[in-house]
Amino acid sequence: MMDSSSYWSRFWRRRLSRRRLLGGAALTGGGLAAAAVVGCSSDSGNGNGPKTTPTDVERLIDGRRVFGANNTLTKPAPAGMDGGTLRFSGFDPVVLDRYDPHQTQFGPMYANQSAVFSKLYMYKSHAEPTWENIIPDVAAKAPEMIGDPPDEYVIQLRRGVKFQNSENIRKNFPDLAGRELTADDVIFSFERQVNRDSPQYPYYYRSSQYGTIESIKKVDDYTIRIKTKGPVAPFYHFLADTNAMIVPKEIVDMEPGGPDDLPWDSVDSYRGRGVEPSQRMIGSGPFMWGNLVWGIEFTATRNPEWFGWDEPELKRPYLDGYQVSGQVVDDSTAESLFREKKLDSAGFVDNPGWIFSIKDEMPELSVFMGHTSGWVNSRLKLYCPPFNDWRVRKALHLAVDRQQVVDIIGSGEWKLQGPVGGAITYWALPEDELKTFPGYRSSGAEREQDIQEARQLYEAAGSPELPDIWNADVPGYIPRFMSTYRETIRKNLGVEVKTTTHPYARIAEGLIKELCDQIPMGWGFDNGWIDLDDWVYPYFRTDAPKNSFKLTDPALDVLLDAQRVEFDADKRKALGHEIQLYLLGMDKTGKVMDPVPPGAHVRLDYASPAGPTVAWPYVMNRVSYPWFGNSFWSANIWFDKNDSSYQGRPA
Repeated sequence: MMDSSSYWSRFWRRRLSRRRLLGGAALTGGGLAAAAVVGCSSDSGNGNGPKTTPTDVERLIDGRRVFGANNTLTKPAPAGMDGGTLRFSGFDPVVLDRYDPHQTQFGPMYANQSAVFSKLYMYKSHAEPTWENIIPDVAAKAPEMIGDPPDEYVIQLRRGVKFQNSENIRKNFPDLAGRELTADDVIFSFERQVNRDSPQYPYYYRSSQYGTIESIKKVDDYTIRIKTKGPVAPFYHFLADTNAMIVPKEIVDMEPGGPDDLPWDSVDSYRGRGVEPSQRMIGSGPFMWGNLVWGIEFTATRNPEWFGWDEPELKRPYLDGYQVSGQVVDDSTAESLFREKKLDSAGFVDNPGWIFSIKDEMPELSVFMGHTSGWVNSRLKLYCPPFNDWRVRKALHLAVDRQQVVDIIGSGEWKLQGPVGGAITYWALPEDELKTFPGYRSSGAEREQDIQEARQLYEAAGSPELPDIWNADVPGYIPRFMSTYRETIRKNLGVEVKTTTHPYARIAEGLIKELCDQIPMGWGFDNGWIDLDDWVYPYFRTDAPKNSFKLTDPALDVLLDAQRVEFDADKRKALGHEIQLYLLGMDKTGKVMDPVPPGAHVRLDYASPAGPTVAWPYVMNRVSYPWFGNSFWSANIWFDKNDSSYQGRPA
């Protein structure tokens, strides 16, 4: 029987030889995957969600340890196995936006925040977005749901959950250090995000979630009663969502003009007060904010007073902390640092060949193969000519070559992306189906047909000049790919286009401003989400917080509202597919709509990363998630110092 790891190594190398001819060189999903701790998945759901099993590739690659999707298959650390700092490479130090957990929208920042701030609930797995996969964090148990379907939730909090306490915290926030988390903190965290009087309101990207609340009342210090404006199918999800973090009022600037008058990342506004933005990162999670050097390093340190999910006898976190390096810029460096055990876990940069080679050499290594839910796309401002003409938008949708993104940026291993990411398989359109749609067809007569229609539509619209495309500056493969992207548009539409490179912070600000000279069309990463509502409602509902397109489409609004009140999982999934087809200009049967609906092609979705990460076998309880925001699970990680591979690891 053929050795499985050797088989996959040879398989990968055969494919890489073709990709090299395509000029593929990228900081691909390896770096992203390392940050997200991507891995395998297995388990089965119930009527509320999907059933998944590990793929053959996942089984073959990681024969030594296979982790279930529920991420609870963990082994407590034996005596003497605590301590040490986990070191890995990733994007966590590449902080792209605001420090405020409720205003953050980019993965690297909320990866760091997720270790520091707790939530009411959390997901065991993203592969199966079911109620059964939501478990308590600072909540004591699942909420009492009242009504059929429910429109009222009674939530009990754990007692004795304390905010972090250190010398710096005691210096800057003496009344907060070690204070117990109560119902007041939860209420404050939710209510501030729907306060339309706050000058920060446009930056509360999850406000549409908490806008479903009619009332939230404190019964006592440990009990909260929430009544929604009606039955909301994803409301339990909202309480466990990636950014549903609980912040204490003390760390929010309440002056001079009222609540949330100043953004946390406005360093100048805090000078003279002695509190930098990073010093406000105080939560009740398993790790405390350590040090952030942009692009270089992020460190987190153990919170010795963490409540431990009501298992204090385990004395988690086992680690003293973790350290993420953002300086690994090539595969030779990644491999060298990993071999020297200066990295306990690593991903790839240009291609994953070294990971499969080292797996051949040392079969005991743990390799995770995963698909990430973050993706690259272009948002179009509909109020800016020529994107107010559906013919131009559809022409671009048909003219761009998504397979180029997969092959050149993604070394052939990325996946085509629809309106919902394929990593969340339950809600997404199947990739095999996606490949048959206009704009996603990659070869032959059908691809030629798409290009021909694109040119006809563009000429019928008057062949307008296209504004500059604002592309993101990181990862570096995005600006490098722009010459290929421009050439594809020139070839297929007959128009020259310029691209300009900008940091994500400027792109985020430009999306909010209703100015056509600021990011009329973008090109860069967006974040991966969990529930169907995350993927569609905030982006496409009229006046929703991420609707930078300024889209108004009553027919689409009906569908978006319908999925929010549909509690039958299969029917909600069908609605999700109908919404995605609508955004691609098709009806629920897959037939191209004529006329094209207003919501069609307002965002061009391209592709999402996939790839492997590797870890030494002494790293115990490594788990799998398709995107950032789950660093709190590092509380379970420990080093098996009895494993022979631990020998020679630098202290």
